Amino acid sequence: MLSPDLAFERCANAAAAAAKTYPAFISYHVGTHVSAPSLHRERDVLRHVDVRTADDTAVIQDLPRGGNALGRGFPITPAFDALSYFTLSWRVGFHMEMSSDVHDVTPMTFEDPTKSTADVVVFRLREYRADYAGDSSDAPAGKTHITFVPFDFVKRTVKKPDSTFFLSDVYIDNATDLPSRVRFAGGSDISFVVDYGTVAGHWLVQHAHYEETLHGPLHVGLLHVIADAHYDDFSFPSQAPDPRLR
Repeated sequence: MLSPDLAFERCANAAAAAAKTYPAFISYHVGTHVSAPSLHRERDVLRHVDVRTADDTAVIQDLPRGGNALGRGFPITPAFDALSYFTLSWRVGFHMEMSSDVHDVTPMTFEDPTKSTADVVVFRLREYRADYAGDSSDAPAGKTHITFVPFDFVKRTVKKPDSTFFLSDVYIDNATDLPSRVRFAGGSDISFVVDYGTVAGHWLVQHAHYEETLHGPLHVGLLHVIADAHYDDFSFPSQAPDPRLR
């Protein structure tokens, strides 16, 4: 049986390899439900998006007949590898307007220590303590579930704890070694979840969830906001679907 650290390493390597095989263009529909339960406010944001995967440049069409703009894959590109180092900017306003951006993405890759010629190899993730969850399965058709707790020395180095989140859970499809769900958690009740599925042989984001508690000045006043996005109607154009993506 693999250690949870090594199982995660192999999953991260599989995700990084899959990310290199994305088609040049992905078109999709995404419906994002934005809400602030304490204010009884909610809104659905419906968009069609054409994205160039090489640099996450996207043409975004508000549905049914709204504005058309150039930006990034909304709310995150379906070609996003969550097992990466990245920065997420996700904002929900008082009127339920929403903006999001993932940038500075660097996939995590690891050397396989089992190929070492040493008599003893000890493998441990540098920033987290990893363990198998109680519902984890090593069955060929099952899912491996690994939980992560950041070490205290890592948390002490965080400059903005209220807006920083850490890896919390990874579910791995045992048939492919690819992640099927990745969850992050952190300060201000932040929860960021990315769910994956396979469409026409491509490993893609099919659901994304983000929530956090917004603080007023001097932490006076709290507002919990939630954004939940579902992707569908994928296609993979062989040529740029819009001249701005050439």
